[in-house]
Amino acid sequence: MKHPCKYHPGTEALWYCAHDGLYLCQQCVDGDEDHRMEARCLLCNHDLLPAVQSQVGPLWQRLGRYLRLPFSLPLLPLLAIWPVLATLLPPLWAMVPVALVAGLPTFVFSAALMTLRAGPRKSRKAAFPGWDCLAESASWKSALWQALPASLVIGLAALLMVAVSVPVGLLVAVIGMLLVPALWLAVLVQGAEPGAYAAVGNYIVSAPRDYAVAAGFASLGCVSVVALVGVAVDVLPLPLVQGVAGLLAAWWWLVLAEMCGDIAARHGRLWGLNQGGRRVTLPLAERRQRAQLCAGRFDKVLLTTSKIIKTKKATVVDWQHHDRLLAVLGKEDERIALAESYLNCLVGAQAWSVALELVARQRHRDSQWLPTAPALRLALAEGVYPRDPKLAVALLKELHQKYPEFADLGEAYLLLAKVLAEAFGLSGKAEQYLRYVESHCRDVRLRQKVADCRLAWG
Repeated sequence: MKHPCKYHPGTEALWYCAHDGLYLCQQCVDGDEDHRMEARCLLCNHDLLPAVQSQVGPLWQRLGRYLRLPFSLPLLPLLAIWPVLATLLPPLWAMVPVALVAGLPTFVFSAALMTLRAGPRKSRKAAFPGWDCLAESASWKSALWQALPASLVIGLAALLMVAVSVPVGLLVAVIGMLLVPALWLAVLVQGAEPGAYAAVGNYIVSAPRDYAVAAGFASLGCVSVVALVGVAVDVLPLPLVQGVAGLLAAWWWLVLAEMCGDIAARHGRLWGLNQGGRRVTLPLAERRQRAQLCAGRFDKVLLTTSKIIKTKKATVVDWQHHDRLLAVLGKEDERIALAESYLNCLVGAQAWSVALELVARQRHRDSQWLPTAPALRLALAEGVYPRDPKLAVALLKELHQKYPEFADLGEAYLLLAKVLAEAFGLSGKAEQYLRYVESHCRDVRLRQKVADCRLAWG
């Protein structure tokens, strides 16, 4: 693990925030799983760089390594296959069919090389793909779609050299090859489909410095190969010229594939490539809050949670989160002011244990504290009387004096009588409340409940 995430130490960082100087994993980034055209920091909202890009220099500094790559031992057979096949084939016009037929193994291996370089970091431990990639249909499909634009540019340039003039053909080759790396990247990122080419502009704009190096090599390298072949035609037999062309084409192709693979490895996360990061499963709002909490930015989180608890969708978890933030920030007056609203949410969710803790906390500050709303008192008493009958009595007694217009006063006093009789054995006191219900409530249902209570208590 080169760099761990600042707020998830066990996770490798995929992004780097230059504004905050932080390495972040996908959980700490404003993004939807692995499919984002841009990534932003959840703390400062600035654009992010892939973590790999923050550690390496520009692509041109590695140009020497790219130019030597085709001469690596695993790739030497490719430098031999194309020249040998090109030499054995009969002379063909403009060498285009030679490039298409003799270069197929190199096309496939190059496509597999690009996929390896741009894939998950674990797979990049292998320096080169295995030769079994020649048996994979996906590699063949990608190779053909990547070879198509380069072959068209070469074919058109060759046709113009013969039919119009050499400068015109070379100019078309120079301009056309500037787009070939972007077309290869499009096939790599979007898949081997015709519609993949439509995303070419994004790869040029989002990685201009690195892309300029690859495009410059594609253009100048192609023209240099053509120039060398043109010189070879004057001094070598045609079969050998075809062999030299195949050798140079294989070298050019492999170098450009390695460059494109490295560009995708650096910028692929911006383009939607899954480079091995843990998939995002938490909602964006929750991830933003977690990142802000880890960074100690409690005020920002408090603003968000304050908005949430004012909505009807606020849950007990939201209220608990908000209450803890107020406690951390030392805003006790605000905690006291919101206590009844918090309690109302707890009662609605039947979170009786948490409700009892909240009431105990409030009564510790003020021993006479009780909810002011009579409906909330009754609902709370109904839920907590088996656990705390004393609190239920405190909530329900003298309601007729404080809230004489309370519509459910009869239900409240029936519950109070039940608690007094069953929890404390105060049948006489309970009878006083039953008589009050009989004398002040005309509801037949309540009168029947009074009779049932007397029968039950003997």
